[in-house]
Amino acid sequence: MALGSKQYIYKIWKVRLGIGLLVVVCVFLALSVFERYTVEREMAARRDIVEAEVTALQVRYDALKAEVEYLRDDRSLEAEIRKRFDVAREGESVVILTGDSAPQAATSTAVFIEESSPWWQFWR
Repeated sequence: MALGSKQYIYKIWKVRLGIGLLVVVCVFLALSVFERYTVEREMAARRDIVEAEVTALQVRYDALKAEVEYLRDDRSLEAEIRKRFDVAREGESVVILTGDSAPQAATSTAVFIEESSPWWQFWR
Protein backbone atom coordinates (compact mmCIF):
# COMPACT_ATOMS: atom_id res chain seq x y z
CA MET A 1 0.00 0.00 0.00
CA ALA A 2 2.90 2.35 0.64
CA LEU A 3 4.11 2.01 -2.89
CA GLY A 4 0.67 2.75 -4.29
CA SER A 5 0.19 5.81 -2.12
CA LYS A 6 3.57 7.17 -3.23
CA GLN A 7 2.50 6.90 -6.86
CA TYR A 8 -0.80 8.57 -5.93
CA ILE A 9 1.08 11.50 -4.32
CA TYR A 10 3.28 11.88 -7.44
CA LYS A 11 0.19 11.84 -9.60
CA ILE A 12 -1.44 14.56 -7.48
CA TRP A 13 1.74 16.72 -7.68
CA LYS A 14 1.88 16.28 -11.45
CA VAL A 15 -1.75 17.34 -11.77
CA ARG A 16 -1.22 20.36 -9.47
CA LEU A 17 1.92 21.32 -11.41
CA GLY A 18 0.06 21.03 -14.72
CA ILE A 19 -2.84 23.15 -13.40
CA GLY A 20 -0.37 25.73 -12.07
CA LEU A 21 1.36 25.96 -15.44
CA LEU A 22 -2.01 26.30 -17.18
CA VAL A 23 -2.96 29.13 -14.79
CA VAL A 24 0.34 30.94 -15.49
CA VAL A 25 -0.15 30.53 -19.25
CA CYS A 26 -3.75 31.82 -18.95
CA VAL A 27 -2.58 34.88 -16.98
CA PHE A 28 0.05 35.72 -19.61
CA LEU A 29 -2.51 35.17 -22.34
CA ALA A 30 -5.01 37.45 -20.57
CA LEU A 31 -2.37 40.18 -20.21
CA SER A 32 -1.54 39.93 -23.90
CA VAL A 33 -5.21 40.10 -24.87
CA PHE A 34 -5.74 43.15 -22.63
CA GLU A 35 -2.74 44.91 -24.18
CA ARG A 36 -4.09 44.25 -27.69
CA TYR A 37 -7.51 45.53 -26.58
CA THR A 38 -6.07 48.83 -25.32
CA VAL A 39 -4.07 49.27 -28.54
CA GLU A 40 -7.22 48.61 -30.60
CA ARG A 41 -9.20 51.19 -28.59
CA GLU A 42 -6.44 53.78 -29.07
CA MET A 43 -6.34 53.12 -32.80
CA ALA A 44 -10.13 53.39 -33.02
CA ALA A 45 -10.00 56.79 -31.30
CA ARG A 46 -7.26 57.97 -33.68
CA ARG A 47 -9.25 56.67 -36.65
CA ASP A 48 -12.30 58.67 -35.52
CA ILE A 49 -10.20 61.83 -35.27
CA VAL A 50 -8.68 61.31 -38.71
CA GLU A 51 -12.09 60.58 -40.24
CA ALA A 52 -13.42 63.85 -38.77
CA GLU A 53 -10.44 65.71 -40.26
CA VAL A 54 -11.03 64.05 -43.63
CA THR A 55 -14.69 65.09 -43.53
CA ALA A 56 -13.75 68.69 -42.68
CA LEU A 57 -11.17 68.76 -45.46
CA GLN A 58 -13.69 67.33 -47.93
CA VAL A 59 -16.17 70.09 -47.04
CA ARG A 60 -13.42 72.71 -47.50
CA TYR A 61 -12.42 71.13 -50.82
CA ASP A 62 -16.01 71.24 -52.06
CA ALA A 63 -16.34 74.90 -51.04
CA LEU A 64 -13.10 75.85 -52.78
CA LYS A 65 -14.09 73.90 -55.87
CA ALA A 66 -17.44 75.73 -55.99
CA GLU A 67 -15.64 79.07 -55.61
CA VAL A 68 -13.24 78.20 -58.44
CA GLU A 69 -16.18 77.28 -60.66
CA TYR A 70 -17.86 80.56 -59.74
CA LEU A 71 -14.75 82.59 -60.58
CA ARG A 72 -14.22 80.95 -63.99
CA ASP A 73 -16.96 83.08 -65.48
CA ASP A 74 -15.90 86.62 -66.50
CA ARG A 75 -18.99 88.25 -64.99
CA SER A 76 -18.49 86.65 -61.59
CA LEU A 77 -14.79 87.49 -61.64
CA GLU A 78 -15.61 91.11 -62.40
CA ALA A 79 -18.20 91.14 -59.60
CA GLU A 80 -15.65 89.82 -57.10
CA ILE A 81 -13.07 92.41 -58.18
CA ARG A 82 -15.63 95.19 -57.80
CA LYS A 83 -16.68 93.87 -54.40
CA ARG A 84 -13.18 93.64 -53.00
CA PHE A 85 -11.61 96.73 -54.58
CA ASP A 86 -12.83 100.21 -55.53
CA VAL A 87 -12.74 99.64 -59.27
CA ALA A 88 -14.90 101.11 -62.00
CA ARG A 89 -15.06 100.60 -65.73
CA GLU A 90 -14.15 103.30 -68.14
CA GLY A 91 -17.01 105.80 -68.28
CA GLU A 92 -18.48 104.79 -64.88
CA SER A 93 -18.29 106.95 -61.80
CA VAL A 94 -17.71 105.73 -58.26
CA VAL A 95 -19.40 107.25 -55.23
CA ILE A 96 -17.83 106.65 -51.85
CA LEU A 97 -20.12 107.31 -48.90
CA THR A 98 -18.77 108.18 -45.49
CA GLY A 99 -20.59 108.12 -42.17
CA ASP A 100 -20.98 111.85 -41.28
CA SER A 101 -20.88 114.81 -43.59
CA ALA A 102 -19.54 117.18 -40.93
CA PRO A 103 -16.01 116.41 -39.77
CA GLN A 104 -15.53 116.18 -36.05
CA ALA A 105 -12.74 118.03 -34.34
CA ALA A 106 -10.21 115.65 -33.00
CA THR A 107 -9.34 116.28 -29.40
CA SER A 108 -6.16 114.97 -27.96
CA THR A 109 -5.18 114.94 -24.35
CA ALA A 110 -1.61 114.64 -23.28
CA VAL A 111 -0.78 112.98 -20.01
CA PHE A 112 2.34 114.14 -18.27
CA ILE A 113 3.84 112.00 -15.54
CA GLU A 114 5.63 113.88 -12.85
CA GLU A 115 8.73 112.16 -11.63
CA SER A 116 9.23 112.78 -7.95
CA SER A 117 11.73 110.00 -7.32
CA PRO A 118 14.87 108.87 -9.13
CA TRP A 119 14.44 106.28 -11.87
CA TRP A 120 16.17 103.49 -9.95
CA GLN A 121 13.53 103.54 -7.22
CA PHE A 122 10.64 102.37 -9.38
CA TRP A 123 10.61 99.00 -7.62
CA ARG A 124 9.25 100.45 -4.36
